Amino acid sequence: MLKFREREKIKARKRRGKGLLTALLVLMTLALLTVGVISLFKIRTVEITGNSFYSAQEIQDRIITDRYTENSLYLYLKYKYFNKEEIPFVDKLEVSLQGPGKVKIRVYEKSVVGYVTYMGANFYFDKDGVVVESSTDVKEDIPCISGVRFSSLAMYQKLAVENDKIFGRILNITQLLKKYELSPDKIEFGKDLALTLYFGNVKVALGSNDDLEDKIGRLHDIYSDLESLSGTLHMENYTLDSKFISFEKADSTE
Repeated sequence: MLKFREREKIKARKRRGKGLLTALLVLMTLALLTVGVISLFKIRTVEITGNSFYSAQEIQDRIITDRYTENSLYLYLKYKYFNKEEIPFVDKLEVSLQGPGKVKIRVYEKSVVGYVTYMGANFYFDKDGVVVESSTDVKEDIPCISGVRFSSLAMYQKLAVENDKIFGRILNITQLLKKYELSPDKIEFGKDLALTLYFGNVKVALGSNDDLEDKIGRLHDIYSDLESLSGTLHMENYTLDSKFISFEKADSTE
């Protein structure tokens, strides 16, 4: 009976030894697989599309920030299912796997149409008038909008203006300027939402009627003749029928 118990104890020790060896082998296998996955999915190539406010390197630096996000599989799962990096001017990012070590990042930017200055900062807003960023920097190709009267201003909130129609007019003029490849230094709104564009030493008075497409098209045609001038181009009454334009030179004593 005693010998039988001894034999059972020896068998039990052997089983435990085999179990520990099996567990160790499993852990080693998992460790090797983990190392293999980390190595295989380490990002080596990044393709970025849809960006204009930021360079490809700036986008990459904002989302690939540590050893976890350097893994293409982790980065893909993060941007598909979990919290994402908030980037000013960017609506969303899509990350897709092009291979174990290659990712493609599609940038969807917010439709920023202009900015207003307030207390030394520039507040950028989208087509609906929602403030999306505050910065002391001036972003290229985004016009300064003056003459917009607002009672309150806060991040991610709509500008509290007297007349909401101004946002539609801002969107309209900025789209037309982009279409005709014109970049004014400033867009100013006056009484009855009358528009004035500033290009260096030249002011272009467009008025408040609805013939903007025709006016901006004509402005594009004559713009090269204005670059050396100083004064005000009056296009308030310009139509395809009248074609009335006059130029008022600036007072040389000013």
